[in-house]
Amino acid sequence: MNDSASGPTNLATDSANVAVQAEAIHGPVNVYQVAAAVSAEETFQAGLNSLRAGMAQEARKHIRDAVVLRNYVNGHSCFYLLLALLSGRTLQQVPRDEIAMLRCVRGAVKDDDEWTDAIKLVDRLLTSRPQEGGVVGLEQEFQKLTDEQRNDILQHMEMFLDSSAEDALWARAFDAARTDRCANDRLRRAWKFFQPDPIGARALPTDPVVIGLGVRTAITATTTLAVATVGYIGAMAWQYDGTVALSALLTLATACYVSLRSGVEWRYKKQRWHAKDRAYLLRPATTTRGDGFASKIDHQFEHYFARYTPRGADRAQWLAETVGVRRALRDEVVTIYRESTVNAKSVAWLIRYMVADVARRWQADTLWDFRKKLRVPFLLKVLCVLTSITAIAAGAFLVWAGAHVEILLVSLAAVPALASVWSAARLWLRIAAEYRRYSADEAERDRILAGRRAAFDRWKKKLADRPDDLEMARWLECDRKALMEEAMTLYRLKRQDVLAHAFIEAPATPSYSRARVEDGPWRYSKYKILLFLLTTDGVRQLTQQLDFQKATTRSRARTNYRYDAFTSVQVAETDSGENVFELTLTNGDPIKVKVTDPPSDITETEDKDPQGASQLTLGTAGLGNALHVLEGVAAEGKKWIAFERQREKLPLAEVSRAVNALFT
Repeated sequence: MNDSASGPTNLATDSANVAVQAEAIHGPVNVYQVAAAVSAEETFQAGLNSLRAGMAQEARKHIRDAVVLRNYVNGHSCFYLLLALLSGRTLQQVPRDEIAMLRCVRGAVKDDDEWTDAIKLVDRLLTSRPQEGGVVGLEQEFQKLTDEQRNDILQHMEMFLDSSAEDALWARAFDAARTDRCANDRLRRAWKFFQPDPIGARALPTDPVVIGLGVRTAITATTTLAVATVGYIGAMAWQYDGTVALSALLTLATACYVSLRSGVEWRYKKQRWHAKDRAYLLRPATTTRGDGFASKIDHQFEHYFARYTPRGADRAQWLAETVGVRRALRDEVVTIYRESTVNAKSVAWLIRYMVADVARRWQADTLWDFRKKLRVPFLLKVLCVLTSITAIAAGAFLVWAGAHVEILLVSLAAVPALASVWSAARLWLRIAAEYRRYSADEAERDRILAGRRAAFDRWKKKLADRPDDLEMARWLECDRKALMEEAMTLYRLKRQDVLAHAFIEAPATPSYSRARVEDGPWRYSKYKILLFLLTTDGVRQLTQQLDFQKATTRSRARTNYRYDAFTSVQVAETDSGENVFELTLTNGDPIKVKVTDPPSDITETEDKDPQGASQLTLGTAGLGNALHVLEGVAAEGKKWIAFERQREKLPLAEVSRAVNALFT
């Protein structure tokens, strides 16, 4: 967000540390959550959402609960129960007890059900083999389905599109991925998913006016004594000459009032000037160490002050001249938001607004305008001095007039009168200036808070169309399909040339953002995607860096190796909580990829189940199928492919019988 009309540049200094830019947990959003009292249909919908988000294990649990345990049985639910059982794994990975679930709802689908054709096509894909006319037949069946059914089959039956008869379906899947990859305004909206929910606008509370008991006692005593002594002197002067005494008293009272008023304004302006100078110019530029809230606020201010350098300005000069302002704003943010539940990234919107406002005023040469506003006018000083002299002269005249009546007592009263008037004036000046300061602080706070609330509202409005997790999952699925198409084109392979394939999705280090919805997996702004293609000649590995927010890829790396080059495959959890995939070959260094991040201080305070989120992310990253395929190759070499086909015959027959039982 840039609220500066001066248009700051988007640059960072050489020392900027950007690492993980945002970490957000959105919720509750009720996409994957199932409350205890919800209906079977709502449970099924939560399972369907989980399936489309790539969380097949969660989907199987919810859909099984709705269909088998709560009797939500129809063609729609049976179709997605079947897809959930098969999604992201081979037939060898489908447990027999899960296949048995289909038998629990035998006869549930009628021939005229709108989901009948979709279920039968799933069975056809499982049992299809290369044959003449197979492509035409599948295409015709596929055309009968709705867009929703087609998209879900192409996504979750990917592991079973492995015969020449399915080449046309892969071509259709690639076409759909190209169409949907930037659908729903992805390039404008995707980055918003990684923005944490902003916390509301705040401002430092105004320091109250504090008048201690000692001051109250002193001002009461001095004011009382001043009134008494001046009154006595005035009474004596009245006896000498009433008209002259009245004129002197009125002059004294008026001069004291005007002098006090002008003195209050003088004192207020001077003190406020010095206070702002101390805040903006003389503050020590110390930096907080560690990874706590204050340290993260430090890093944000350093980053945005470097990034929002005004156009045409020398960055070194800009940073040097605003070091005090930066420190004052940093201290304010730390003070008003330093709570155990506040994510430092939740106030990034405010820091951007503050920095952009400073940049705008600095470029307009109004950053130090407070000096002009608080400069004490020369006429105000003259007025204060002249009225003070007038008050002294009027008091002296009263003493002179009263001395003509009672010289000794009036002379004795003049000393405490002068001392009490002087002390009372100083105390009233101090108190009045403090109330003037409080009034100015309140007005300034109201103005600052209004500006921040407006910035907060603009930021909330900007995030209003933030994509949901299902959209993020669909876009990522399109990216995977695009990478698959690119790899097949690069290696000049047809679909029947690929005997098996596997994906691994991991965050692209070192700089990325991550976010998740409650009960959902982590999504990353940048991915490192590994694609393994098993062909008759060996393994083709394609690795690419994906900028998810821009839907672009870079840094493509190709690796080819024989089946007998595998030594071991594993996923290990490090001491810090990271999950690392490691593929060891007979020659060369191991291929290591960090698949999930360790829990951070943010997830520990905001996340109810950080370990569960890590497991969900592992599931959506494709590790289950990748390990099944690569471990099989590591153990059995090229023969694994033939053995796998042989091992699939029994579960294939069981699944096919269970599917056909749905119609009997």
